[in-house]
Amino acid sequence: MNHEFHSVQQIVEQGYCVSCGLCEALSEGAVPMQFLTSGQLRPNPAQITPEVEAQILEICPGINVTGPFEVPLQNPDPIWGDLRDVVMGWASDAETRFRSSAGGVMTALNRFALETSRADFILQVAASPDDVIGSDPVFIRNPEDLLTGSQSRYAPTAPLSAILKALETSERFVVSLKPCDIAGVRNLQKTDPRARDQIAFTQAMFCGTTPSRSETDTFFERRGVRTQDLAAMQWRGDGCPGVTKGTLPNGLVVDGSYSELWTGSWQTQFRCKICPDAVGLQADIATGDIWAGGMPKGETPGENAILAHTDIGQQFLYEAVRLGYLETTPLTVAAVSDSQPHHVALRQSFATRVAATTEAGRGAPAYQALAAEALTAQLSEDKIATTRQGTLSRVAAGQGDESVEFDGFD
Repeated sequence: MNHEFHSVQQIVEQGYCVSCGLCEALSEGAVPMQFLTSGQLRPNPAQITPEVEAQILEICPGINVTGPFEVPLQNPDPIWGDLRDVVMGWASDAETRFRSSAGGVMTALNRFALETSRADFILQVAASPDDVIGSDPVFIRNPEDLLTGSQSRYAPTAPLSAILKALETSERFVVSLKPCDIAGVRNLQKTDPRARDQIAFTQAMFCGTTPSRSETDTFFERRGVRTQDLAAMQWRGDGCPGVTKGTLPNGLVVDGSYSELWTGSWQTQFRCKICPDAVGLQADIATGDIWAGGMPKGETPGENAILAHTDIGQQFLYEAVRLGYLETTPLTVAAVSDSQPHHVALRQSFATRVAATTEAGRGAPAYQALAAEALTAQLSEDKIATTRQGTLSRVAAGQGDESVEFDGFD
């Protein structure tokens, strides 16, 4: 148990919450997730019992992350973890590749799992029927329904609020979520044998941040449209990266480029600035964009970097390719790093950021086996000093659970 933290409220107030919803599940709804005026999603622990709170503190992925580096690895890389396989790939099915956020790899692997009976359903998120920029956890059982959840969701959601309901089915399932959600799943597997037995496979996308809803609202306000008046919207997809677009009830479409979407003053949560694993180190497979230099230079057919971290991940990848769900081509680790410079920077600096956060008086999270020393050694003394000072300045300015401007990982 992490003795630096004594309450869920402390986790929230000190900026460590990742909005995964695991505390809502463990408390059987007594700790509901609620949106703040900032657009972030947070638990309300008003009715929590001491016993449940202790359980939450033990496995909360906001403050408990154990990476893969605690045991000997087959092919370790300090940035990207254990690399059983590194390839570039895309969905063999043309519609999946086009509709999805990039190459459709996660959707194709989910289809493979369902159609080969490796899993009974997929736990992922999809657009909320009541809120076009909101997302709800869903159990997808029909492969034909996978495309409904195939595009990126750039707004807070609480997918692990449904994890105990998934376990109560006694069925096998796949978890396809963000890295911090996978961290919560791994923590739960340490204490709940059902989670070990029933979760057949985990996959995560590289995650840049969990933004608030504010910039999406602003994007459409520039076009004279309120998001609450949209009948549907998407942040990207229908091409790679595709366009950001909203559809009004009368069928009128308002849209803009994906690059424009990210040029605004995104508001994100403090925890994302000190994230120890935004690349899915604990997932069986992690996948993400493979744009040289980190940003798209135009439209492509859609491609993903695919990193298989475990025997299960390697087997899933191999079988999905063999059975025609995926197409792949060789990829170097250097190319992955070139396409994800912000993730390289965050992994190198996370330990310095966390140390500065605790130096400033906040609780010390239990982030372990994440190659912290090796990563910090990749930075110059000047970079360590400026990173430390930047984090201290953020904490001194009161940046905690409220949204803060996302300025990369400088």
